Amino acid sequence: MPRYGGYCGKILRVDLANGTFRVQELDERWPKDLIGGNGLGASLLFAETPPRLDPLSPESKVYLVTGPLNGTPLPVGSKLGFIFKSPLTDGFMDSYAGGFLGAELKFCGFDAVVLEGRAPHPVYLWIDDGKPSLLDARHLWGKDTYETCRQIWEDHGDPMIRVAAIGPAGENLVRYACVMAEGCHAAGRGGLGAVWGAKNLKAVALRGVSGAVRVADPAAVKRLADEIYQAIRKDPSLWDGMPRYGTVSAVNSNQASGILGTRNWQTEVFEEADKINGEAFRRQVWERNLACFACPIRCLHFGRVKQGEYQGLETVGPQYETVYALGSLCGNGDPAAILAAGDLCNRLGLDTISAGVCIAFAMECYERGLLTESDTQGLELRFGNRSAIIELVQRIAYRDGIGGLLAEGVKRAAESVGRGADRFAIHVKGLELAGHSVRGYKGLTLGYATSNRGGSHQDMRHLPERAGQFDRRSTAGKAQLNIDITATTALRDSYIYCAMFEGLVGRVGVQQLHADLINAVTGMALSRQDLFTVAERIWNLERAFNVREGKSRADDTLPRRFLEEPIPDGPSQGMVSSEEELAGMLEEYYRLRGWDPTTGIPTRDKLDALGLSWVADALGVR
Repeated sequence: MPRYGGYCGKILRVDLANGTFRVQELDERWPKDLIGGNGLGASLLFAETPPRLDPLSPESKVYLVTGPLNGTPLPVGSKLGFIFKSPLTDGFMDSYAGGFLGAELKFCGFDAVVLEGRAPHPVYLWIDDGKPSLLDARHLWGKDTYETCRQIWEDHGDPMIRVAAIGPAGENLVRYACVMAEGCHAAGRGGLGAVWGAKNLKAVALRGVSGAVRVADPAAVKRLADEIYQAIRKDPSLWDGMPRYGTVSAVNSNQASGILGTRNWQTEVFEEADKINGEAFRRQVWERNLACFACPIRCLHFGRVKQGEYQGLETVGPQYETVYALGSLCGNGDPAAILAAGDLCNRLGLDTISAGVCIAFAMECYERGLLTESDTQGLELRFGNRSAIIELVQRIAYRDGIGGLLAEGVKRAAESVGRGADRFAIHVKGLELAGHSVRGYKGLTLGYATSNRGGSHQDMRHLPERAGQFDRRSTAGKAQLNIDITATTALRDSYIYCAMFEGLVGRVGVQQLHADLINAVTGMALSRQDLFTVAERIWNLERAFNVREGKSRADDTLPRRFLEEPIPDGPSQGMVSSEEELAGMLEEYYRLRGWDPTTGIPTRDKLDALGLSWVADALGVR
């Protein structure tokens, strides 16, 4: 039995090439040093993969990781993490899928699964109550993610099996192909689906029957669970707002502030925002709520299009990021078309954010004459052309015509188009930007630039600025704010709990509830300072991985549009993220982090202090 509660004490290693399995005991130092989830995955990724490895090569590895909260009665601890080197950014990437997979893997008796090698033909990993096997997936190859789930349920005669699968986009190595968990939860960012496709891995299917997660102090865990449930019930945004509108509520707040990405971020107000907000989806599409494991928030929505061109379509979603990327960013004010495009992305296994940003890029290039109808095979790629959006999703997944160009991601696509197209390529470190304004939130100006993932809104969180806790127009204190918030998000992704829980546990800095939760579950006696050190260790591990892969201060930058073009109109008119402004924040940020201000590389003193001397040795820093 593992020393600490919340852990199974085992890691399953899967050699896809040879069809063999090995169970590794969880090192007892890892819980205190890394917690789990993101921390464990980042450490293993750095230690076990050589520098400059092609992410799509057989030698690459993928780490499926849980945290100590998964499978316990504590609410919103539902997600499963995936850690890998991204084929989109060639850097560190972690992505998370909600639903039941995280708990189910723990019920199968494993804290993590390591996927290694390349299978000789399509397979899927089947873990039946702790017993792993690799099963032939040739009959699944070519199927979409929904069909794959249904076929696996039928093959095993059990619709309660938890399945994560790739679609045709992953099979075709689209660089932002995702893995879909249970058909509606995406491990979306960075191209995990392409890595699985390169490994001939179609799916992972889990059924845990006899497993259970032991906690160190059941009474304390029950008390904390009760307190959290009551806090959720008393929070209008969680108990009423999220079930009613989900994350699509952000459409109204961002539009009101003038920071809703529109037409490839040429502006940040959308004249049809009221047609694609939460009320519009609730009125026209959504019918009932869905929830993840042990979660009372129920932020997911099942919906059905009741009239028009897409009448009869039944699907789950969309979330705000999909509405932004396939809606306002593409000039699309039709909620049914957004739902249809998002559903197609889910079926084909495409990240909706990256897909939407790539389509918006193509539309701007088309309107500016950088792409012609000859390039687009007759598609009229004008903003607002909803049929073109849906057609491009299909073409991207199958790398058909211009879809093959956009399947490479917006950074590579802009390099291929040339003629100044990089100005319209909205990405950081190769990862297409999520739907939160770089120009309108000064914390995100710095946060996006320094994110280890790239254009992800899940590291530096914009919500404290949006809520008015910090002046979004000021750069003052934003370096320290980034450090405090990324400490919180590093712990979030290592415990693992959902971002919906951030407002209760605390969004800025390590809170006492962080310590209470981990200590009740595990039996450790970690202080808030201990946990801040853990978060620093994780963040520096991720940064060090990127440094090893060739990234430096030069990569801590933003798209030219945000550096050079002020927001042209609306409530945030005139706001811009100038190079001078960013440089000033970077200097302060590096100094506070203990990194070399010239290179942005963690110093030997910093890494030694965090117990990462082995990382400093690998980087050759003095």
